[in-house]
Amino acid sequence: MAIYHFSVKTVARSAGRSATAAIAYRAGEKIYCEREGREHDYSRKTGVEYKEIYLPEGAPKHLKNREKLWNEVEQRETRKNSTVAREFEIAFPSELNQEQRLAMLEDLCSKIVERHQVAVDACIHAPHTESGSDERNYHAHILMSTRKLTPEGFTEKTRELDQKHSGEIEHWREQFADICNMHLDMAGSTARVDHRSYKDQENGLEATLHEGPKVTELRRKGIETEISRSNDEIKQRNQAQLQYGKNMDMLIAENEIKLSKLKKEQQIQIKHSARTPPIDEKAVFEEKQRESLAKVLQGEISAKDANLDLGFMQSSLEKATNTLNKLQKHQNEFAQNLAEDIIRTELKKSRDQLQSLVEQHAELSKKKPLLFGKKAWEEQREDIYRKHQHLKSQHEDKKQHGVKNLLGKDEFRTYAWKQYQKHHPAKAEQYQKLYSSYRVIKKHIDEIKAEQQLKLRQEQRLKQQQVPKMKSRGMSR
Repeated sequence: MAIYHFSVKTVARSAGRSATAAIAYRAGEKIYCEREGREHDYSRKTGVEYKEIYLPEGAPKHLKNREKLWNEVEQRETRKNSTVAREFEIAFPSELNQEQRLAMLEDLCSKIVERHQVAVDACIHAPHTESGSDERNYHAHILMSTRKLTPEGFTEKTRELDQKHSGEIEHWREQFADICNMHLDMAGSTARVDHRSYKDQENGLEATLHEGPKVTELRRKGIETEISRSNDEIKQRNQAQLQYGKNMDMLIAENEIKLSKLKKEQQIQIKHSARTPPIDEKAVFEEKQRESLAKVLQGEISAKDANLDLGFMQSSLEKATNTLNKLQKHQNEFAQNLAEDIIRTELKKSRDQLQSLVEQHAELSKKKPLLFGKKAWEEQREDIYRKHQHLKSQHEDKKQHGVKNLLGKDEFRTYAWKQYQKHHPAKAEQYQKLYSSYRVIKKHIDEIKAEQQLKLRQEQRLKQQQVPKMKSRGMSR
């Protein structure tokens, strides 16, 4: 059975890492890092089946050299905590051979370069079976630059892979599943992968725990850990569930064959019988109601002429409301992530400004005049302190209430909706169409209820008029 694995990682200086060291290990080469002034030598590493650099069209040709490429990437980043590279780690389906793996990698890397205009360096690693690794564990490390690469060199950052609201990670997870399935199909395999979690697939399977390098190393040595033991138990339960699913599929298939046979026999009986099957009046009624509602929504007839049933309309409204609520929840989550990204950026900017003011204040304190200019010096220092306190107050307020305040602004909601339309056009269009239908149905229900209430009041008034008035009895003298 084909296994799906696609993870996204970063190579960041804040974690003490470098792009040159990362690619030296993945490619099994000796790479000299100009920034660090040292050599990363992994030339004795085994198991590198294939490696290739993919560049955008028109990129400088000298960057086809691995050492030059990643040294230039490192030199382009000036901050001490910069993210210098991103990595997609993928697993190949065990059903593919070497040639098919290369074709699949070429397909994926070409799409990454085309979409993001970045430099990509991909390495396929074969499994280390001698140390206990699964012989099917062919995987690839796809290292890419965080900046776009043009004929003039590296330019602006590609931020979309850092932002939750952009949907880029989910795009590539789905895209990779599609590429896997396409190449499995081309290889003549019936196996398929699914990028969705077991929970979203609703297949009853359990997700295993991440083992990490230490647990994996102990597993290879035959040493059990709580995590590895738990994962083995989960795998056994999943295997039993899959077997149960296969048995159920066979049972369903057998029942479908029997049902098909019964239907054919029934058709023959009906054909040779004078009796006609009973008409499902409810189904016919609902079908006519749906046709009438469709005409109303398309503006072909008025709601009054459609003569729609109140119960049917209320059922349609309930379905539309449930779907709208789901779409609205998705929009709210998108807006929340977008607001968090914006506030996170603003907080980072204000932190930098606060740090700058602290440094200015410290530098000014070193230059305290002994005699002349002391008053101006004190005023300048006091001014920096006031700015720092004011900015700190704004920073803390934004940290605590920034997201909530931003979500409450009309201009942000308008901006968030435009961004949602850009990143999720299909869902946005579905929401607009469904909301339009919802309003028409709601308006017609209100009209039907109003007419019913008016008719009821008229009937009550008529009944009151028809009741004979009793003559009052007086006392006779």
